[in-house]
Amino acid sequence: MDWKCRSAKEPAAQPGDNDQVHLADLYPIELLRTVSTGRILLLPADHDCIIFHDTISPLTSLLPLLFVMIVTALKEGLEDYSRSKNDKIVNTTKVTVIRNGREQRIASEFIVPGDLVVATSASDVPCDMLLLQSSGSENMCFVNTANLDGETNLKPIFVPANYAYDLHLGCIVCEPSTPDLYAFNGRIELPLTDGAEVNPEPIALGIENLLLRGVRIRGPERVVGCAIYTGMSTKLQLNSRYTGNKSASSEKYINKFIIALIVGMIVVVFILYLIERQKEANVYPAIHYLGPPPDYNAILQIFEDFLSLLILFNYMVPISMYMNIELYRVFGALFMRSDLSLYDEETDQPCGVNASNLNEDLGQINILFSDKTGTLTKNQMIFLKCYVGGHNYHLQNTQLYSPDTDESHELDTMDAEVMNFFEALSVCHTVEVMASCDEKSAEAQSEHDNLITTDIIDRYQASSPDEKAILEGCARLGLIFKGTDNNTMHLSRSFGGHIAGDLQYERLHVLEFSSERKRMSVIVRDESGQIWLYSKGAEASILPRCKETSPTAQTDVQITEYAKEGLRTLAVASRTLTEEEYATFLASCKNANIQLSNRKELIEECYESIEVELDLLGATALEDALQDDVDKTLIALQEAGLKIWILTGDKVETALSIGMACKHIPQVAEVHFLINITEPVELQKRLNQLELGIASNASTPTCLVIDGITVSALLSQLLDQFAEVALNCKAVLCCRLSPLQKSEIVMLIKKSGKHITAAIGDGANDVSMIQEAHIGIGISGVEGKQAARSADYSIAKFSMLQRLLLVHGHYNTERLAFMVLFYCYKNIIITGCMALFQVYDLYSATSVYNELYLWLFDIIYISFSFTYLAMSDKHYSENTLLRFPTLYKAISHNKLSSWKTFTIWILNGVVQTFIIFYFAFAVLNDNNVVFNEGQTADFSTFGTMLIMVLVIVGNLKVLLVSHYMSYLNFAFIIASIFAFMLSTYLYNLDSSSTLYHVYNMFLSSLPMWLYIIICTVACLLPDFVMKAVNDMFLDPPEPKEISKS
Repeated sequence: MDWKCRSAKEPAAQPGDNDQVHLADLYPIELLRTVSTGRILLLPADHDCIIFHDTISPLTSLLPLLFVMIVTALKEGLEDYSRSKNDKIVNTTKVTVIRNGREQRIASEFIVPGDLVVATSASDVPCDMLLLQSSGSENMCFVNTANLDGETNLKPIFVPANYAYDLHLGCIVCEPSTPDLYAFNGRIELPLTDGAEVNPEPIALGIENLLLRGVRIRGPERVVGCAIYTGMSTKLQLNSRYTGNKSASSEKYINKFIIALIVGMIVVVFILYLIERQKEANVYPAIHYLGPPPDYNAILQIFEDFLSLLILFNYMVPISMYMNIELYRVFGALFMRSDLSLYDEETDQPCGVNASNLNEDLGQINILFSDKTGTLTKNQMIFLKCYVGGHNYHLQNTQLYSPDTDESHELDTMDAEVMNFFEALSVCHTVEVMASCDEKSAEAQSEHDNLITTDIIDRYQASSPDEKAILEGCARLGLIFKGTDNNTMHLSRSFGGHIAGDLQYERLHVLEFSSERKRMSVIVRDESGQIWLYSKGAEASILPRCKETSPTAQTDVQITEYAKEGLRTLAVASRTLTEEEYATFLASCKNANIQLSNRKELIEECYESIEVELDLLGATALEDALQDDVDKTLIALQEAGLKIWILTGDKVETALSIGMACKHIPQVAEVHFLINITEPVELQKRLNQLELGIASNASTPTCLVIDGITVSALLSQLLDQFAEVALNCKAVLCCRLSPLQKSEIVMLIKKSGKHITAAIGDGANDVSMIQEAHIGIGISGVEGKQAARSADYSIAKFSMLQRLLLVHGHYNTERLAFMVLFYCYKNIIITGCMALFQVYDLYSATSVYNELYLWLFDIIYISFSFTYLAMSDKHYSENTLLRFPTLYKAISHNKLSSWKTFTIWILNGVVQTFIIFYFAFAVLNDNNVVFNEGQTADFSTFGTMLIMVLVIVGNLKVLLVSHYMSYLNFAFIIASIFAFMLSTYLYNLDSSSTLYHVYNMFLSSLPMWLYIIICTVACLLPDFVMKAVNDMFLDPPEPKEISKS
């Protein structure tokens, strides 16, 4: 019988990872995307202009919208094509499978459940498969899971216990595939063998037996596994789900401005239409030889007249702005990725940008939620202290120092209680020792030093940095874990350079750590045959399970003291087991392991039943040092106006100590504690007291420290009041939180709608809050890269956050606000002249500009100069922004794009429109003989006069509003004006165009040049005067350091 995989309700395997993308799909997708951004508003007008009226060319009206859609579609299409190529590479990777007893090379997309797959370190594992055989020793292999969770620590994967490899025998029964990377339930059902009367006992399977797709075998091993989940059913693919798009706060004011322009356009059109109707009814004569007058009250006629004006003024709405915004965001992301100050040379990691549409929100953050371990601290543990036998000890090199007696001791000179404590630490773990790749000479150093520095510690592979640090501390003291051989744990004892013999323990069972249990245990048999259970974990989980005779109170006091020093603590306990107790536990555990439903709960019940009546051995204290410049970064962010919340799973004392050390909580702050409060009445009373305290003592900063139990009660009973009180505090420290509670707190503040939130973390447990916040920032740390990959932005160190927000956030916010406002301004001046012209063309909805100008005005004549400025302008230098974080406050809450600022820009455009139009009107009204050859100016000349001044004024205004003008920017301004003159000159050479020979005469006319110069000065002189007055009198005085920079 061949291998089979049976899984209830398992979806069929699919060969590919992504659906095919066809060109025919792009138009409706892009059209839908256009609808979502509001750009579809003008589509009916653009199409109807073909039917109703020849107001302007259909191509002229459609060109800007089509250009935006085509550019965006090309960008999306290239990204889809790139993803499709990557999918093809992955799906066609050649792998070796064993079918019908023979090895075959096939494409990975053709692997099906039940195939025996051969994997080596040369490539990633192609599917989720059960490890059946390994060429290495111990029926196990090490894997790197960086592709899944980013963790660089190697993890062991084991062949199922009591299983003998067979190519043609067995049936695997497992649960349907789930996204959980850390859970798998199944069993191997073996058939009857010859002569047997009872089916063999099923073999339980767990996550420790499963090689997940994307992991890589480490070392020279060649492994064989049975494919369980393939294609879209693999755990990796189930975790690659679409999580939705985040939208920037800037979209709100952009949409408001667009709506304001649309409303303004409709109002102008409505007024002009009413005037047109009044003129038609009362002014225009009805001449009989022209035929009967049209019926102006006909529905079709009303619709045509109104729509004609609407089409004419659709340029008031800046359609192409969306394309420039996308371009600005692409360059903003490029600047961040290329910033050497955001590059970490040690890890070769630049700043990562996964959501460039949020660039400007980096300058709008009000609330920052931060993890502690690995984010504010390095997550590089050092075993510093321990408490055992009623005494506090410090680990100093190879000795234990007692501050009580001021003496140092070798471990072998201590009493049995201390030795038992460290032996428990050396046994109670899941650390594995990798095989040595090369042999090192021990001539230059003792055997003890060689074991510690090269042969053992460097090859420790632990899933937790705490376990590795504890074993390293034990090794320095002389109790060295050498590895596991056939479930036999080997300990070497070497004290003071003298070998004291080896110890061996048979590892019978591992009771795995979980976030719910907050502890892990091992069951071992010592050399005398005695069975021991060793357990270590959080004191809240261990101490209640100890005997009443254990020194729990004294140990708890010492653990609290360690926590106040900012150290991470663990309690350690043990008990002996009889053979009967172990047999009973083993039987119940085996029964639970073969269950496919509720297996986790049943296993935890088994663990709970045996982890009782423990003898408390002592406690450990590990130091997790602060990240570099964390205190400076937090102080700078607080000065910038950010309120910082630390959300951590650590105990209150540890978190409070770290908060004080990193300056999150000021020394002068009044700290309020809400700990272990669940009663609604008491919670209400404490919140009311806190509100009164904050109101009555506003000069003293207030900090709130709260634990997970109280958070649960507040989130279920007093949501709004808790949020209000917490937001009035300078700093908030939430302790003992689960990942779900972290995301719930972020959601609470986010839903208030008054604040832009950001969350930063480095571990998988931070992903939920990172994805919940408006902006998620991940740190690639010791805990892995899953947070960085799930985030909108990723950095290597917490200290880089200061530059990311205060520099790039400031620049992106300021630049986008300028781009949007300038776009609205330039569209007002070009459509304003068309509106004024309607008064003099009998409201016929005729465009005053040649079609050429309408085509190129948005694309060439003015876009390049101000778009480049919008991507490069700097109001302050980078050093100034870093030295004076308070400058961040000036851009928060989108102050640069307020209604007041928008109105000023629009009024400025309206005033310039009147100046440009009526200056031109005055030149031609009394005497339109302005050309050197005595010819009169015609309609085309009037439109050319207007557009040329518009182009010059618009480009020169860029000079007035810029803060940082470079030679390249100045070149863009000159090139834009020259491009207008060149394109118009070439077009006027075409005898079939309406501009034929017009521009030649225009350029040779002195009155035309006088008009251009005088009108340009008249338009920009008020701007120049206001800028000078604003710089001298209205702007707040800047610090001397700023002015010097």
